Amino acid sequence: MQVLKIAGLIVLACVLTFGGIIIFRMAPKMSRMTPQSVITNFDECAAAGNPVMESYPRQCRTSDGRLFVEEVPPMEEPGQGLGLQANDCAVAGCSGQLCVSADEAGNIVTTCEYRAEYGCYKEASCEPQADGKCGWTQTSELRQCLAHPPAMDEPQVQ
Repeated sequence: MQVLKIAGLIVLACVLTFGGIIIFRMAPKMSRMTPQSVITNFDECAAAGNPVMESYPRQCRTSDGRLFVEEVPPMEEPGQGLGLQANDCAVAGCSGQLCVSADEAGNIVTTCEYRAEYGCYKEASCEPQADGKCGWTQTSELRQCLAHPPAMDEPQVQ
């Protein structure tokens, strides 16, 4: 009987020691964690260590499934996110590859890869087309460029 009491105390001591080690090792991580319920915007989501998607604009998803989109101010130069133009059309997309109405441009989310033909749109006109929708004006120069896009010497980082 005495042996069982001693064995029980030894097991209890081991369990408490093991539990203490786990708590001790987790304490620094837990103190750095932001409770998911207090996250209210993209910056807080990213700072809490949640995954950030490489889209434009960037997006962050909390572990409880809430999605926060980075607020990106409009930029005036076409090909740099959102380039508003006087004709109610706008250049959108991470690589400046889309021509859409200025009203919908702020809601466009794209991935940030770069393809050689996107370079053709830097000199192209984003404007209303014959059907009234915004689009790239298909000049002979644009068609030729798209058929034979410029070489990409270095990877384009967006």
